[in-house]
Amino acid sequence: MFSLFEGKPDHPLFDLAEARRLIAELPEDDHYKALEDITFWLDSIKTVKGFHPEVRAAIILLLDETALPLHNELLNQYMSAPHLQDFKGVHQWQGIHAYARALAEAYAASMEEYRGAKSRPLELRQQLPLLCVRWARAIGEQVKLELMRYLDVAPEVWRQAGACQRFIEAEQIAESMVLPYAGHVIHSSPQRELLRVLLLYVSAPDELAPDQIEVTYRIAGRLCSFFDLKNAADDDCPYRFDIAAGDAPHRVDGTATPDSRYFGAVRALPAVDKIERQNEDDPVWQERRFGSEFTPAGKLTVLKHLLTWWAPQPPLRHQDHRGIDSKVDVVHGFKLISQLVTRIELAGVDDADGQAHKIGLAADSEIDYTAEIWTVTDISLDEIGIKLAKSAGAWVKIGDLCGIKTQNNPLWWVGAIRRIHTDADNTVHLVIGIIAKKPLSIWLRALGKGAEKASNWETSSGSFQYTYLPTIVLPDVHNSFLSATLLMQSGAFVPGNYYQALMGENSREVKLTKLLAEGEDFEQVGIEWMT
Repeated sequence: MFSLFEGKPDHPLFDLAEARRLIAELPEDDHYKALEDITFWLDSIKTVKGFHPEVRAAIILLLDETALPLHNELLNQYMSAPHLQDFKGVHQWQGIHAYARALAEAYAASMEEYRGAKSRPLELRQQLPLLCVRWARAIGEQVKLELMRYLDVAPEVWRQAGACQRFIEAEQIAESMVLPYAGHVIHSSPQRELLRVLLLYVSAPDELAPDQIEVTYRIAGRLCSFFDLKNAADDDCPYRFDIAAGDAPHRVDGTATPDSRYFGAVRALPAVDKIERQNEDDPVWQERRFGSEFTPAGKLTVLKHLLTWWAPQPPLRHQDHRGIDSKVDVVHGFKLISQLVTRIELAGVDDADGQAHKIGLAADSEIDYTAEIWTVTDISLDEIGIKLAKSAGAWVKIGDLCGIKTQNNPLWWVGAIRRIHTDADNTVHLVIGIIAKKPLSIWLRALGKGAEKASNWETSSGSFQYTYLPTIVLPDVHNSFLSATLLMQSGAFVPGNYYQALMGENSREVKLTKLLAEGEDFEQVGIEWMT
């Protein structure tokens, strides 16, 4: 029972009624400012004296529910153009990240208050599973946002995740199931939400674009019932997290402490494989559980990535990088790169209708472009490391296609941005994977699909009308074209379609077989050379 003689807390949200009144006054036409105000209230309420623990917790829950749609909208806006060196993008990110951090810290302070209280209100005890699910979710949101900017997650965040794990174990609520928010239909538990965070982190997010990180987080949320967490090393748990050390989770390395927890997603692999095969066999098939705003092909890329990193034996990065100081010219975008790499023109190709020249398939004598000059800091067998100047690479995103030309070399290589890291000085470092040093730019002439290909769509005038596609042929690791793959414009891949690869006297028919990878404006496609 509250004492009649107790004063009100020295805070504008001194009770639920006042909190609701002030929330109603938040600006409706400025979601960033509204979220900023809620962030300020969360930062201040966690330390102000005079709140009964259950009242403080209720106000934090209310602020969380109010901010959820604001945060989601601003996150979607950020992901639509998440450029690392763009002022507007950085400003948006700072706002939503500050909110996620303040929310996690407010829940942490509330649970610490509960743990240290002499008497623990029954009302608050009953709410612990919900409070801890939201606490773990706020930690996850903070980690996710830092990964979207390729930052090192601070030790304080891992200490808080460890504190949450210790709390739910001590209170025996780790697997207590609740609906996280009104309107949600999937129950979750504090343990599942923490595992979701841990699996996101160990899934090589520095190899994923921000929207792919979001898809990974959603997939982990749907499949977390298959995740394992154990107190001892296990074949299904290839990763380790020390809940007392403040260290990031990492591969099991033989180290063991009483605070070690071992986790993994090996049991989720059959479910991931099933969804991946559905996407691969039918690209039009919509897997809407992870968000209809993501294309099936986009989800396919992420699913293939998770099959690798959730495996019992995840890959090790062991390439030897040699430090150098050099410069390279860099361009981006499939269309421009296909014009710059070594090209096989249509001269000499059977083109009786003259259509190739009518639609301008031959290369222009001069290509108008501007390359950026980037600094190379290290190099390995098939990767180069880049230190990005503040004025360069405004377009940079994981998976983006790059044309690269080294000094004193007239030929353009094809590469893709594999990993990104932002250091403590906000300097962006890239790892570019070299896809091919001897790519060929050719044209494909569409022949149709299956039995349809023989007709070639004869027109009423008796001539033939063809569809031509620009394509980059990528030789395999042995520089052989027998096992080559193709780069095509986004949306061009249709499994089973036949084309004539126009390569002069060496022109051959090819069949498109499977989608291997995709980026902002390209698809990498497996092919079968027809005899």
